[in-house]
Amino acid sequence: MTAETINAEQCAELLHCTEQRIEELTRSGELPGMKFGRGWIYVKADLLAYIAERARKEAEERRQDLNARKSVPRPDVPLRPRRQTPPPLPVPVPVPVPVPVPAKAFAQGPRP
Repeated sequence: MTAETINAEQCAELLHCTEQRIEELTRSGELPGMKFGRGWIYVKADLLAYIAERARKEAEERRQDLNARKSVPRPDVPLRPRRQTPPPLPVPVPVPVPVPVPAKAFAQGPRP
């Protein structure tokens, strides 16, 4: 059984990144690859296993982070109701009402 091998360019296409990033990951030992001549070669099955392992690891980290955030309330956020009561309406100022003067008072004329 022969394993399918790919070069750095094909590996970058498979992992959706640049060839420089592939070389960095390979040199650091994170990505399984082998120096062959001037370039690197990769076993495609190993890369797919790497992707699957990393996806599981990241999903577990997200799950733990979510559970940690759910279990502990944040101290910097005050606990209060979502809807605040509106401020009270202003009290209306009473307006003086003029007292009606009877029409007779004007009809008699001025008083001496």
